[in-house]
Amino acid sequence: MMLNSASHIHFDHVDRHFPEQSWDHVGVSSNEVVDLLGSIVPLGIWRLDIGSGLVFWSEDAARIHGMETASGTVSLVQMLACYHPEDVAVIEALLESATTRRNGFRFVMRVKGSSGAYRLIAVAGRFRADQGGELIGYCHEYQDMVRAVVLEGEGP
Repeated sequence: MMLNSASHIHFDHVDRHFPEQSWDHVGVSSNEVVDLLGSIVPLGIWRLDIGSGLVFWSEDAARIHGMETASGTVSLVQMLACYHPEDVAVIEALLESATTRRNGFRFVMRVKGSSGAYRLIAVAGRFRADQGGELIGYCHEYQDMVRAVVLEGEGP
């Protein structure tokens, strides 16, 4: 874990893997789990093809990054341009580490919204050894998640 006190950037290298969970015995599908999580806050799913440098993402991932949802595919350069300039080098280092060390990562960074204002988003990802290697992950608006948790805990 590292804390950059100048810009309050926090990130973790995640070298552990949580055991895969099966929901078969519960009677809930993976699609239903994603739908449930997405009902709390918009949940973006993404995949980075290491060989081509293309990022494939869901409509929510594009919206969270302040981009139009028409394409669904952007270059890594376009994706990094969504982040605050002070955060880009840290994100590049995490992606490089995940690619070379085949580990996971998570971070909370600043992303520019469609209004031009920066806001915090949380991102988690990991290496996936498919067809030469990919990084896969999810993202959500950090402030919305905090707000959702607070609202869930409030009484009538």
